[in-house]
Amino acid sequence: MATTRDWKEGWEHVKKRKLDVAIFIYCTIGVILAPKGIPCGNYIMAATSVIFVIFSCTQSRRLAEYYKFFIKENNETTLSKLAGWLVLTSCFLFLVLLFSVNILLNIVTYWIAFLFALSVLISSVLTIFDLEKEKNSKAIGIRVIVFSVIPLIYMLTSSYSASLFLQISNLNITLSPWLEYCWKSAAFLMLFLMLSQPFCYILFLAFSDKAKGYRIFTLFGALITSIFLAVLIPSLLGGVAYYVINSATNSEWHNKAKCGQLTISNPWERYFGFNTEKYTVFYSFRNGMWGFEEFTCKKRPNGDDYYVIESLPTNNVPKWLR
Repeated sequence: MATTRDWKEGWEHVKKRKLDVAIFIYCTIGVILAPKGIPCGNYIMAATSVIFVIFSCTQSRRLAEYYKFFIKENNETTLSKLAGWLVLTSCFLFLVLLFSVNILLNIVTYWIAFLFALSVLISSVLTIFDLEKEKNSKAIGIRVIVFSVIPLIYMLTSSYSASLFLQISNLNITLSPWLEYCWKSAAFLMLFLMLSQPFCYILFLAFSDKAKGYRIFTLFGALITSIFLAVLIPSLLGGVAYYVINSATNSEWHNKAKCGQLTISNPWERYFGFNTEKYTVFYSFRNGMWGFEEFTCKKRPNGDDYYVIESLPTNNVPKWLR
């Protein structure tokens, strides 16, 4: 009899939280399909997403309870309310990310992943500040450690990234200010996000026993996101480097070069230098590759202008950026 009663109570509990079960099933299907390359997997995910959205629209009461849980409960300050909104947004972005990674695996997917990680990161920072306002000694200690480590990370990434750029382009990056800013900022962000995993693990251990309301999801979200980033970022480094260089050179470098009376121009190339004997050239796509070259302007004995190309190492253009 006790077993029957327990089953009935469990079933009533599930009936009140049908949307929770639907979210679990949706996420499980999305995670299973994403890395497997299952035949017709995108159609399965599309059908699952349509059913999930339609079903969610019928669960207005449970959606209102989500809103209350993330925004209203235990959120007495502006910081906590804002953090609650960000956590709720990150949950929504995660659901969209599962759809995108199975249906639209391209740069849109990576932007959604970036926004998801950013929302979790900002909500975590706001939660730390909110805890600090409550005179939480652990939160104060963590903030001091983070702000002490950030300058060291930037110094390390700034020097290493400048050296790396010199190796792939034979150009001192300080000669191109906007490119230098974008390149070093991206390098700092990549390393910072990779190092966020141990930090988030410490954060989880420090506050998991006292977390309530949206803070529970903040801690879990930060830990899961940091693990996800630690696995994903190494595979994205080449794509990030290509995207940053391509975007920055499009804004700052020239779209043509002149060697005497000879004009050099290609829609896939950008040129560093102006009316000089040597140009550094970035080509964004050539037979599926990107890289740098050096053009040296010369004159033939009869006075005709020509140039000599010195090629540098090449890299594959990621498929999701083509």
